[in-house]
Amino acid sequence: MRTHYTNAVVFSGNADAPLFTDFYVEDGRFVAADEPMRSCEPLITVDLKGAFVMPAFIDAHTHASLVASSLSGAFLTPPAVRTIDELVEALRATKAAQTGEGWIEGAGYDESLLEGNVTPTRWDLDRVSTEQPVLIRRSDCHSAVANSKALELAGLTDASPDPEGGALGRDADGRLDGRLIETPAVRLVERAAGGTVTEEDLIARALSAGNHYLERGILNVTDMMTVRRPYDPLKIWREACRRGLPLDVDLYLTWLGGEDPYGMPDLDESETTGPVRYAGVKLFADGSISGRTAAMREPFRLTDEETAAGVAPKNGELLLTEPVFRAALAYAKRNGIQVSVHVMGDAAMDAILNWLRDEDDWLEGIPSLRIEHATFFRPDQLEKLAKLSIRPAVTTQVVFPFAEYPSYRAFLSEADRNACYPVRSIAKAVDAFALSSDAPATTWSDPDQVFVSVQAAVTRRDATNTVFGGHEAVDVATALSLYTGRAALVLPTEGTVGIIEPGARAHFVVLTANPFKVHTAKLGEIRVAALYRDGIERWKRED
Repeated sequence: MRTHYTNAVVFSGNADAPLFTDFYVEDGRFVAADEPMRSCEPLITVDLKGAFVMPAFIDAHTHASLVASSLSGAFLTPPAVRTIDELVEALRATKAAQTGEGWIEGAGYDESLLEGNVTPTRWDLDRVSTEQPVLIRRSDCHSAVANSKALELAGLTDASPDPEGGALGRDADGRLDGRLIETPAVRLVERAAGGTVTEEDLIARALSAGNHYLERGILNVTDMMTVRRPYDPLKIWREACRRGLPLDVDLYLTWLGGEDPYGMPDLDESETTGPVRYAGVKLFADGSISGRTAAMREPFRLTDEETAAGVAPKNGELLLTEPVFRAALAYAKRNGIQVSVHVMGDAAMDAILNWLRDEDDWLEGIPSLRIEHATFFRPDQLEKLAKLSIRPAVTTQVVFPFAEYPSYRAFLSEADRNACYPVRSIAKAVDAFALSSDAPATTWSDPDQVFVSVQAAVTRRDATNTVFGGHEAVDVATALSLYTGRAALVLPTEGTVGIIEPGARAHFVVLTANPFKVHTAKLGEIRVAALYRDGIERWKRED
């Protein structure tokens, strides 16, 4: 059956293509008007009455499993949470706390957004419960805080050593204060939490994420930091999709093989193909800006209190070595998958570009390597990138300086605030480039509402309406393409997505407003009115 959608304003997903007014869908694909019909059924015409239509969105860098888990936990972000007391109350209100069963979890806290700029401690979380374990993740998802029960279940004591690449926070007397600094430390407690969650629990969480993504117009997601224990996330997401979850999911395995190219089990072809697949391995070159752990050429700024106390400035830390990087590349080449590298600081970017100087692409049709975040891509680094034989994809998250403005103002110079997340410069230099949310790894309460990022990219204004690096603003068409047509170039997809053209899958959204007509300061208010997957309406706004 062929359907002719007419009287619309249609953006194809290509920033350079003109808008048009109608399109055709048959058997789940977009088709040309003059293409012969495949069935004898009569043509159906749908009048969209001037509505704005564009391809469904691709969130090329998100943490789908964490998003799914956070939906049952507490969001510890402004405006609901601005104090430690409010954080405690939000955790007490979770289902786990109310029932007295399981782990009590929350996500999104940032000490710079809490009254007094204080980091929660184990003793704050002990106010939520001393009988149940409590674990809250920082907005960057690199660090966390655990209560006393969670530390106990993880087997951590005051005598426990720091894990390699991370640290266990301690008070002035050397006692564990509950802070888990950087991913290796967080994993020590997450392993204990994983033992209490069943495979069926994880499938149920994945299914619960379906409506979350449909409401936001997102049909392609990633899970950027997965591990295959205690349960295989590929099995979890495939089973959820078998039960009706209408998403395509690309999973990226956290590289745990160290310097050994065979340090993780190889993947077979059935695991790296299909709508839910292992698409790559994930490495971390450094930490975050808000945590001052990104590896920078110049030191982070100190607070007035730190300066008065004589604290030495720090440049963050490079967490990745070249031998580990090369081992992960060898694994990816052997298994026919991508390598994804978290790179925030400019010193970390220097290292990655240097290590890539003699590398060639090993995949066809998609980039072999992805650079994630790219908080800083200095002009000299973009020049180096252009000279490489390998052609990396890039994802970035302009929602970070939009939402985390206190940290960016406190820890970066004005010049660096204006240089961060250079969307315009990267868009000119890299075709396979995407805006994305990194949800739930930021302080915004709804980071994967696409038009929050679109507004930030177009206006270069943070949540307080303060400009940061206005010269890096892009036009609306470019911003939209970075969630659609160009985002589709970043990762492997099942069929052609992100574009409205003959042959592509008929994934499209109807919006509540035309983004080319609203004031740029109002872009963030646009929402999805209806969502179609393979030509079938899967979600519709009720209000």
